[in-house]
Amino acid sequence: MDNEIFNILTSIEKNLNSSISPRIRASLRRELVKAKSCYCNFNASLIKGETKKQVYESLMKKGKALLKNGNNLNEVYSFLRYANAAYFDFTNSLEPLNTGIRLFTLTSALLIALSPQFLGAIFSFVLVLPIFLGLNALKKRSSFGYIMASFIFPVSLVVSTLWLRFGYRVLKDYSGVLIETVQAIGKPPEIARFLITIPPILSLLLLISACLMMYKLYKMRDALI
Repeated sequence: MDNEIFNILTSIEKNLNSSISPRIRASLRRELVKAKSCYCNFNASLIKGETKKQVYESLMKKGKALLKNGNNLNEVYSFLRYANAAYFDFTNSLEPLNTGIRLFTLTSALLIALSPQFLGAIFSFVLVLPIFLGLNALKKRSSFGYIMASFIFPVSLVVSTLWLRFGYRVLKDYSGVLIETVQAIGKPPEIARFLITIPPILSLLLLISACLMMYKLYKMRDALI
């Protein structure tokens, strides 16, 4: 079967408007090279499943309409994003993205649980909405989810670092920190022990989860539209 998507990409590259600024032209060429490298040996006859076939037909329709309309710049970017994302569907390569979504959920839960001590309960409450929107966007394969993850990542690093510093202080002076905590919260030593040991351990998990989340989502950013 003729490699129609690759042919469309080649036609787009040939017909790029010469009036486009060099910066935009270079950006488009990078995206075209990326898409062409994916589809250079693509065989549409190997696509299995009705949903994937519908995605392929939609991609073809967009590509043909784009060529007919004269390579409108916005439509070119839209088509390239769609083509790059669709390739992950065609090749059953979405598992790393699913892992990234699970890590986003874990990171968000740990962040909400650990941030009140240093950033306040109101801050944690405010985080709920962007986290919910980000998770929903990632499930829908929207690039907005990646933006939200990029926002959550540095906050997670800050919170985990603060708790790890506290954990280091606990290691150096366990008895002193325990006494301080008992006096501060007015609760039995058993509760104080829990409060000074479990959060630092969870903060290490938060640090690992946040780093793995960004790594997975960064690697799979082209699977998002």
